[in-house]
Amino acid sequence: MLSALALVLSVIAAGPDYAPARYELDLSIIRGGEPAVLAKTVIVEEGTANVTISDASGMFEMNASLNPVQGDANADALSLYVTINDRDAQPQEPKLLIKRGQTARVVIGDEGPDGQMFEGLTLTLTPIQTGD
Repeated sequence: MLSALALVLSVIAAGPDYAPARYELDLSIIRGGEPAVLAKTVIVEEGTANVTISDASGMFEMNASLNPVQGDANADALSLYVTINDRDAQPQEPKLLIKRGQTARVVIGDEGPDGQMFEGLTLTLTPIQTGD
């Protein structure tokens, strides 16, 4: 399903001095132009997150890890590695490198004639701001 799809990565700046330790991870899988899987979880730096959904159409599983990038030049960089298994489709394994405190988004998919995603997935990592 997603083997020959385009990969789009955009990084959106959050506050310049904001360095949260917790992030919200949102995943949407679209089949036939409709959301088939919507998953939301929290992941912390140097942590993992796992989501498993089983229904009549099969099993969906997402595993993610968020870790600081090693090296002096990468002091504010984080690496998000995600494995997405959706039924019998080829597993997707996006890897994002972001600056700590920023939002990142990956879109992998095919658009229909109307410009809307027909088959694919959207993955968004957003910092969780704590109260002031």
